[in-house]
Amino acid sequence: MSFLFLFASLGVINGVLFSSYLIFRKQKRVTDIYFAGMILMLCIRIGKSVLVYFNETTDRLILQIGLSACLFIGPFFYLYTRAVQREETGFKKKDLALLSVLFAGILILGVLFPYPTRPEIWNGYMVRGIYIVWATFLFMGFYQLKGIFKKTLQSPLSLDHKERYLLAIALSMLFITLTYQFALFIKGFTYIWGSLIFSLSFYYLAGRALLRQKPVIPKSNTPLPLENGAQLLAQVEELMQREKPFINQKLKLDELALMTHMSRHQLSRVLNEQYVHGFAHYIKTHRVQEARQLIEVRHELSLEGIGYEAGFSSKSSFFEAFKKITGTTPAAYKKSLSQKAEAAQG
Repeated sequence: MSFLFLFASLGVINGVLFSSYLIFRKQKRVTDIYFAGMILMLCIRIGKSVLVYFNETTDRLILQIGLSACLFIGPFFYLYTRAVQREETGFKKKDLALLSVLFAGILILGVLFPYPTRPEIWNGYMVRGIYIVWATFLFMGFYQLKGIFKKTLQSPLSLDHKERYLLAIALSMLFITLTYQFALFIKGFTYIWGSLIFSLSFYYLAGRALLRQKPVIPKSNTPLPLENGAQLLAQVEELMQREKPFINQKLKLDELALMTHMSRHQLSRVLNEQYVHGFAHYIKTHRVQEARQLIEVRHELSLEGIGYEAGFSSKSSFFEAFKKITGTTPAAYKKSLSQKAEAAQG
């Protein structure tokens, strides 16, 4: 029993140390932070499980903290897998907003209904709601890795280092999640299995990293910047001005790549390295520029009609993009043009 406690505890302690290193080291990547968040939340939850398993009189505040950490395990896993697969280089506002909302929600509920005085709430609706969020985001993360799962079934030996590590992490997360879900709904099933799986998974990944001198978490395969990136961006820009493919509301990266005679990956790199903001922002910018021109010459169109003509699929997306890119609303921009015209005539 003492060995079991030591093995599970060391996994938690090492996990905390590792996640802290990723968070506080100077050279940080988006994937590092999300992975560190996932490991840290797992360590808090699993540490609580170890304490309860070997000490049934554990303080109830610790139980509340452990359950609260579960709310973030799934979201951090999803954000991590998506960041790795899409080779994200910056944090998205909507992702930070998601984490902030979850944190604010669990904090408010914890203050209003503290576990020490209201354990029946936490052991009822709260824990079930938390586990549903955990499982939902776990499946969202799995969806990001669907290509790796398909490749594993078709040709497992063809997986590269990054894909094997992501697969190992995903399977570990699946087994840990299942043990906690089973422990919640199946009487007699113990949480300690999740602790052991976490420790085994952590030592497996760390051991492979040491033996192969590879990083414990897979890095993105981002190559060196394109040498002719500026020229390629100019080529894309010329096409945008000449043929205006952006007015197609359903324009995809693959379609634009075909029109510019580039691969999807190459075009994505051009827009991320040279334009910096990526494909979606690039298309929105051209649509807004087109809308500005239409406002000046197509007086018979409503603002909503101008948005559709410029390639936006809805009034709300048009107004949101216009305000974000120009700093003003379409209506205010149209009014300013009218005032300038009246001033010129007067």
